[in-house]
Amino acid sequence: MVQWRLAALISLSLGLCAGRAMAETPSSQASSTVVKKKDGLRFNVPPDWPVEERNGAVGPIPIEEYLGRKFSSLESRLRVLEQQVSAFELRLRVLEEDAKKSSRGGLRSGEQQ
Repeated sequence: MVQWRLAALISLSLGLCAGRAMAETPSSQASSTVVKKKDGLRFNVPPDWPVEERNGAVGPIPIEEYLGRKFSSLESRLRVLEQQVSAFELRLRVLEEDAKKSSRGGLRSGEQQ
C-alpha cells in the first residue's frame, strides 16, 4: 500500500516537471528571444543569455557557460523537489502509522462491547 502511494506521488511530481519541460518546445523557445544591443551590435538571444565584452570582443557568453548556468539552476530546482518528496514521504508514513493505530484501537473497542 505504501509503495503504490509513493509511486503515485513520485509520478505526480515527475509529471508536473515533464509538463513544464514539454511546454518549452524549440518553437516556443525561438519566439522567446530578444534583441540585445551592445556597442552598436545586435544579438538575437534568449532573455537570460548575457552579452559581454571579453578580450576586446563583444558577444554572448560561450554556450558552455550559458548551459552550465542553466544546469546549475535545474540542479537547485531538483534539490527543492527532492526535499518536497522527502517531506511528503514523511507525512505519508505518519498518516499510515496513525491509520494503523486507529484501526487497531477500533478493533479493541469493538471487542470490549
